[in-house]
Amino acid sequence: MRRGFALSAATFAFVLATPGIAAAGGGDDRVVLRPGDGITFSAEPVPGWCSVAAVGRDDAHRLVAITAGHCRQDGSSQIWKVGEQHRGPVGIETDVASTGSVDPIGFPTDEAPDYAVLLLDETKVRGSNTSLPNDRGERVVLESIGSLQPGGSAVGVQCAAGRTNGVACTSGDVLVDSNLMSSALLMKPGDSGGPLARADTGEWIGLSVGYRPTGRGLAAYQRADRIVEEIDAQGGVGAGFTLVDTP
Repeated sequence: MRRGFALSAATFAFVLATPGIAAAGGGDDRVVLRPGDGITFSAEPVPGWCSVAAVGRDDAHRLVAITAGHCRQDGSSQIWKVGEQHRGPVGIETDVASTGSVDPIGFPTDEAPDYAVLLLDETKVRGSNTSLPNDRGERVVLESIGSLQPGGSAVGVQCAAGRTNGVACTSGDVLVDSNLMSSALLMKPGDSGGPLARADTGEWIGLSVGYRPTGRGLAAYQRADRIVEEIDAQGGVGAGFTLVDTP
């Protein structure tokens, strides 16, 4: 959350492995963390937050979540779910992250990826692959991790989710670079880290990082496939990431 407001990648960073515990009666009373849910780094009500792109497991079967790297604090901060801070922290930051790159004005650039891995406490939280719906019943459902080739790519209907904006969808192409992709689907402050997905296939293709002017729209998203490649290359928490498959 170190960049400025309208002209930066942190526009969307609203400024400022164990089994779960069953509830009495056999239900699951853990916090549910979904694509587009808000996260914060304080137990108190705060004026800002970021969003979660995806929840999954790594090759050590740890429950992890992925958000924007420019939201990262010190690499060891506790994480709370926005709106449910009273239920306690649900995880912690890790050292597996990259804070992205910006130009002199503050627009995100393609030089460095923008992502961070969060280690979740499975006694307190469970993951979901399905966002909350908007008022039209649209949801983001993540079923696989998509891979796009550089250049213009026709993805059809694409939907994004974030804590501030909720779920929004549009139809059109995206412009794919080495790390980033550009879309016409603009999100809002606080939506940094939220997912972009293809509606027809359920492929997770991007993570919201900010604005940048291009011929294919102002919204900038970090490529999901590049995130996974980077995490695997580091070989720590999150390596071997696969999406959870439960709503």
